[in-house]
Amino acid sequence: MKTMFVVNGKLVSMKQATLSLMDRGARFGDGLFETLRVEKGVPLFLEAHLTRMEEGAKHLYFAKIPRHEEWIEGIKGVIEANRVTAGYLRLNLTRGQGGFGVPLLSLSDPVWWVEAHHHILDPKRYDQGIRAITVSIRKNPLPPLSRVKSLNYLESILAREEAVIEGAEEGIMLTPEGKLCEGASANIFLIKRGALHTPSLASGPLPGTVRTWVIQQAMDLGIHVEIREIDPEEWHEAEEAFFTNSTWGPFPCVQIGEQILADGKPGWMTRTFMDAWKKAVEEEIQSSPL
Repeated sequence: MKTMFVVNGKLVSMKQATLSLMDRGARFGDGLFETLRVEKGVPLFLEAHLTRMEEGAKHLYFAKIPRHEEWIEGIKGVIEANRVTAGYLRLNLTRGQGGFGVPLLSLSDPVWWVEAHHHILDPKRYDQGIRAITVSIRKNPLPPLSRVKSLNYLESILAREEAVIEGAEEGIMLTPEGKLCEGASANIFLIKRGALHTPSLASGPLPGTVRTWVIQQAMDLGIHVEIREIDPEEWHEAEEAFFTNSTWGPFPCVQIGEQILADGKPGWMTRTFMDAWKKAVEEEIQSSPL
């Protein structure tokens, strides 16, 4: 079966899906993207992702972006055309064509497309957890780029590659000052003495949709939450650690470098959030208008 895409509102095959060599997304990384999970044919927490895309476009001075309704129609189209029941969506937006010196607000012909791909989650990641290492790549904590999912994703790509070379599943990036920031593809949480700790946005992590959900869930459960600057040495004091992203939700980290956490198994608080996430996903599926 051919993989189909929606490009600027039109359903096309991969051969028909073209991008100009003058597109600013290809030339300068001038654009945004969002990735979100699909379960039972439903894109999870779609409004949160569309809102972040819209806010990112404002930060980057986009003159024009697709309306929510256009994204939603495109999403419906690719999920149905590719028959994706379990997988992921990627929403892509570039500023369109234009040279380096062109005033940004004069560029009002953006290019956008939607992809839907099959992807089954491996239960071993939840049951056994992953190993992470600290990588040499430092994350720029300053806005606006730390607040958006820019098409220029080289920091994360290089961090991920460094982790893979060292036999780890996730690379932890620090700030230039050596503070904890985030994983190459996920936000990070530590559990110390029954409290939940995560780097503040001032340290440069992406304001992840699942990060926001975990923080709210913790407060609803009466778990003390500390959102602050974190020294990497603090994970030596941690009983548990886990990562979050929109594809996997919360997933456990049982080893950072050579340090084993929670006896090498997912801890009770991590499991609490994973169980709550499963319920939230089911509720999202049941309430989805799509």
